[in-house]
Amino acid sequence: MQQLKASVSTQVQVVDCRNFDEATINLFLALGVNPYQDTEEFLLDCEMRADEMPRFVRRALLEFQVRSNSEGILLLRGLPIDPGLYHVHTPINARRSEEKTTFVSERCLAMIGSRLGHLVSYIQEKNGDLFQNLAPVKTQETIQSSGGSKTRLQFHRETVFHPYAPEYLLLFCLRPDHDRVAETTYASITHALPLLSSRHRELLFEPLYRTGIDYSFGNIQTVKGNGPVLPVLYGNPQDPFLNYDEDLMEALTPEAEEALEALKDAIAQVYRSIKLDTGDLLCIDNRRTVHGRSAFTPRYDGFDRWLQRSFVVRDLGESAGDRNLGERVIRTVF
Repeated sequence: MQQLKASVSTQVQVVDCRNFDEATINLFLALGVNPYQDTEEFLLDCEMRADEMPRFVRRALLEFQVRSNSEGILLLRGLPIDPGLYHVHTPINARRSEEKTTFVSERCLAMIGSRLGHLVSYIQEKNGDLFQNLAPVKTQETIQSSGGSKTRLQFHRETVFHPYAPEYLLLFCLRPDHDRVAETTYASITHALPLLSSRHRELLFEPLYRTGIDYSFGNIQTVKGNGPVLPVLYGNPQDPFLNYDEDLMEALTPEAEEALEALKDAIAQVYRSIKLDTGDLLCIDNRRTVHGRSAFTPRYDGFDRWLQRSFVVRDLGESAGDRNLGERVIRTVF
């Protein structure tokens, strides 16, 4: 496994939410309906409440949606958390928590996500839950999935193989790891692109790369190249978007492989990292920035690292043919 040393980032755009007034905090603490039982009503309520968030929060999210930024990430620090969360155990096997009976973290994800687009889920991921628990899972310590821990999670665009991949990925930290060493790593194509030669850029814009289906979507043997053929770079040549999976993508020609290795090296030079703490919500522009996670050691004592994840798309209509009427679960078959 390649050992990497993260660049120190001084450019992270941070929205400090730690000094919200009581009225704003109450927007997130509202009881409302159960998001797992009355999902659409919960999402509509959250979207309306999002209109009442402070102007500086709405402005930052609007700018991130319209223009992104050079890092491709936006960090909201110190959002409200569920009352009594300290006593709630990290869910075993990263399943839905039976102990967590309040939904503040889900409301944070839904309210923030509504300013970027529309929350969706995928039937193969956590049974199609819109709010997914990420925690270390025994027997998965060295697997390239969200349940891994003792091995570095390699850089990837979320569901790069999927025809309806999310434009944004949201990660909300309910609990950091015991030793406070786990880092969410990320690398923006904006920073990697200048390190690539013009010839390598040209090759990366060609459909010369076949990616693999994710472990969580059924690729249990982590077979490379069992997904679609894609270009790695697409869009504006001067400001491109990125398709990339360090673990599961392979090139179709020797020259294309050389370009892919050059990109891998560039990412290793420019990547950065963030240690998320309770109440931090990280928004990742899934078109511009790949992400991963450093290794850490879980204790399996009920209080291991615990994140919740949601996916956001700009246009629900694109996936309408692969969703049931009135739901957000994308059911594309692989």
